[in-house]
Amino acid sequence: MLAEIPFVFLIAGAALGGLWISNIFYDFQLPQYLSRKMGHLGGGTALLLSALLFESWAWPLILAGAFAALLFGARFIKGDLFRGVGGTGRPIAFAEVWFPAASVVSIAVGWAWLGNRWIGILPALFMAYGDAFTGLTRSVVYHREFKGNMGSVVMVIVCLLLAWVFYQPFWIGAVGAIVATLVERFTPMSHGWLDDNWTIVLSSLLVMGVLR
Repeated sequence: MLAEIPFVFLIAGAALGGLWISNIFYDFQLPQYLSRKMGHLGGGTALLLSALLFESWAWPLILAGAFAALLFGARFIKGDLFRGVGGTGRPIAFAEVWFPAASVVSIAVGWAWLGNRWIGILPALFMAYGDAFTGLTRSVVYHREFKGNMGSVVMVIVCLLLAWVFYQPFWIGAVGAIVATLVERFTPMSHGWLDDNWTIVLSSLLVMGVLR
């Protein structure tokens, strides 16, 4: 594990970079439903690098847990610290906490317990990249935060591409991608505990774990 410490800094930097860019966009008056997508992309990049660089699940689990704790703590200690993804920028939802927390569960179950790193990581990538491109698409098409069909089309394409590249047999990853898209489409807008940042991750983890 000690030999992998440089990777830890690289991956933490990717996640923190996404949070920092989110703050910059938010401070330049970009709507928060768009600025937080930069946090999704940074987190997704960190998770992807974790799967590619680490030999075991230990560091990915530690990092995901650390970011969940950091973002949760920031809510109560300094609410504007991560305003681009949540905090004072989105006080009614804990979306930025749910995502790394759900990633902890996914890594623990998929990678540590079931022994397949991609069952642990891919559900979180569906959330990170799929939901990010969905939100960006909907902002272009509908010019507001709205769960419309065009965003779902883009999400299923992105998630299917991720499954095709990173998971074999592809059909299991494809089922996970479709489930993730449907769950995102029909999970209500974030208001408290019910949030697509965890429903996407855990639903696709469940179906892929059962079908493996």
